[in-house]
Amino acid sequence: MIRSLYLNLIQDMEVTDDISERLKKEILEILEDDEKETETGSQEYGQCRDKVFRIASAAEENGFVRGFRYAFHLIMECCQE
Repeated sequence: MIRSLYLNLIQDMEVTDDISERLKKEILEILEDDEKETETGSQEYGQCRDKVFRIASAAEENGFVRGFRYAFHLIMECCQE
């Protein structure tokens, strides 16, 4: 259910936010050396770049789920006091 909420939030975003832009910039900076070592526009570099972005996307989704759960548990603890 939390993952569905996350996907709905992402789909509703018309413009990428600052965090997403910063993440994209950091990934491209990390890959910069690899891009220089391979031919510009090579298929190998493109596949590597795509995999890294998919990994980052999965990590972002899992971070959202984990943060949501932590926030829920924190709220529950506060309500018990």
